[in-house]
Amino acid sequence: MSYVGNKPPFITIPADDSVTSAMIVDGTITSGDMAVDPRNATNLNAGDVPLAQLDNVDTSGIISNRDDIALLGFKVAANGSLAKYNLVDQTVDDFQDTSGVNAGSSTNEVRDSSGKYYKGEGTTTPTISGNYDSSTVDGDYTYYKWTTVTGSGTFTTNTAQSVDLLIVAGGGGGGHDVGGGGGAGGFRYLTSQSIGAATHTVVVGAGGAGSTSGSGAADSGANSSFAISGGSTLSGTGGGGGGNYSTGVPTTGGSGGGARGYSTGTGLVGAAGNAGGYTPVEGYKGGDKVGNTNSTTGSGGGGSSAVGSNSIEDAAGYTAGGAGTSNSITGSAVTYAIGGDGGGDSWSGGANGIVNTGGGGDGAGTTSYAGGTGIVILRRETSTTAEGANMTLVSTTTAAQAAPTKGDVVLTYTNGAGTTTLDTDLTAEISADGGSTWTALALGSEGSTGSHNIATSHDVTISSTITSPWNMAYRIKTLNQSASKTTRIQAVSLGWS
Repeated sequence: MSYVGNKPPFITIPADDSVTSAMIVDGTITSGDMAVDPRNATNLNAGDVPLAQLDNVDTSGIISNRDDIALLGFKVAANGSLAKYNLVDQTVDDFQDTSGVNAGSSTNEVRDSSGKYYKGEGTTTPTISGNYDSSTVDGDYTYYKWTTVTGSGTFTTNTAQSVDLLIVAGGGGGGHDVGGGGGAGGFRYLTSQSIGAATHTVVVGAGGAGSTSGSGAADSGANSSFAISGGSTLSGTGGGGGGNYSTGVPTTGGSGGGARGYSTGTGLVGAAGNAGGYTPVEGYKGGDKVGNTNSTTGSGGGGSSAVGSNSIEDAAGYTAGGAGTSNSITGSAVTYAIGGDGGGDSWSGGANGIVNTGGGGDGAGTTSYAGGTGIVILRRETSTTAEGANMTLVSTTTAAQAAPTKGDVVLTYTNGAGTTTLDTDLTAEISADGGSTWTALALGSEGSTGSHNIATSHDVTISSTITSPWNMAYRIKTLNQSASKTTRIQAVSLGWS
């Protein structure tokens, strides 16, 4: 029997040194009375604290700390340009590469390498109609030709898209009796033109008639155009008519008509081209009359790539029109908008401008020739790929160390267009069996980190009952996506316990 304390009340300790709580009067023993201060962690031996003793521990801060760890993981990964990596009972991926995504199970997922995010992209094949004269598939593209002279051509599409357009106006007619060549129709090649889901109007210009007498210029060609519904009209200007024997002054146009070969009076200078004032130019001026001899050729009409040639003193010869432009919008090279040749007073080798190229008609000694008709060609991608498709993003699996019962997700996202509604436009699921069974997670907003929105879900009971191995994965879906609503996934952290 022994005693504790130096003043009453005394505590009697049994011979077996056992002390029970009933032997201790409340408040009579303080930490200062103990040989080892229990408040100092260094005085405690290593060991496990039974979980039952932690029932009163406040866990309210643990959830927010877990979010902070996930976001910190995103930042660390981005800072070091790291790929997906794993923590204990957690995996973090901010898409520095594609290693953390199961491409075989995901759909419409496209990683943006500059923004380091995943977005949904889909392929669309537009429905097309119209009164085009022909349509041909060339590789990844389909092109449409309007070759018949018309003021009411149409092209209808149900999908907004980007197209390439070749617009060539009708060529000018050639002059009569040492007449100048007709100017080529204006040539315009316009790439990446945005058109809406609507009906668009096409005009194909006629070639100008050749002159039939020694006075008055030949006729100019007519304009060709493609009018974008609700937008601008894209046009090429008809080629200018070639000058005639004594009084016919060549006219301006897409390319200008060539001057007549007769040496007196006015109209000895080729007419100007690029009447539409476009950049790059749609054509060049016609050639000039040089020398004082009447028995010369007419000058060449301007072409889309060069000025028409000046006259020469050769009554039986001709003067070349300006060069045209080669274009392969249809997959094969075709030369368009060649200026008409100027003819000598005894030359009989002229010809009409080539149809559907906008070529200028040749001038001649006794006969003159018409300009060639224009053409409009539209080329588009047969199928288009664009952001705005619903996406399913499935991660690769990560092995859990023990059987998981609860799951957590923290993800960041941005709006490419529109506003994302959680659990409507953006959903998340977790799996503990490699994707065979999925448990839906209710997402809640946790504000933002910088320019990224934060969505979280915590302590969700994993519904699948499985045995080892436990392969953890997440599945993110973007829904109701369109051109006006696009959701981009910036980073995902998956945790479990």
